[in-house]
Amino acid sequence: MGLLFDTHLHTRRHSPCSIIDESLLIERAVRAGLDGLVLTEHHYQWTPEELDALVAESGHVGFILLAGFEYSSSKGDILIYGLEPAQVADFEPGRAPEVMLAQAQAMGAVCVAAHPTRAAIPFDERILDMPFDALEVKSVNLEPHEQRLAQKLADDLGRRAITSSDAHRLEDVGAYATEFLVPIQSMADLQNSLRNGTFRPYSIAGQG
Repeated sequence: MGLLFDTHLHTRRHSPCSIIDESLLIERAVRAGLDGLVLTEHHYQWTPEELDALVAESGHVGFILLAGFEYSSSKGDILIYGLEPAQVADFEPGRAPEVMLAQAQAMGAVCVAAHPTRAAIPFDERILDMPFDALEVKSVNLEPHEQRLAQKLADDLGRRAITSSDAHRLEDVGAYATEFLVPIQSMADLQNSLRNGTFRPYSIAGQG
């Protein structure tokens, strides 16, 4: 087995919609069998210093904690991995998804369409021509029929699929995960794996 990462979740420190106490996050992830997490707050990216402090406070030395951010476009949300925290300011919320995807990728980021078929936050037909690195096909915020639609969309577009929790509650952390088939120690490793396709969705017992 490779390394299990939850690559989409939010904490109360930087996402008002979340009730996850970040001080409990890593312990919960370890108990869920995860090897790492990628925090993706709404329009905020944790600094390396914040990440290091959280790992040190958890007592789980060696746990891999990384950060990207979730961008809210005018039609759909985008998970952006591989930019510097200060660069988040370049992404004004509510702009056209195809424009912001192109901007992020031009800056060196890897981008995933977050819950692309979620009824409350859907993409429109523009997603058919948007070169995402992957599509999120399962999370706790996608209903079973929305998950099926997301998988079909990924298959039809020839895009790779990831699964992640999109957790806003502690008990949802690790509900879905992605298995990485190469070592992941840094954001650069994560980006390379997402670009190269050395990962696969991982089914958690009891999930669809």
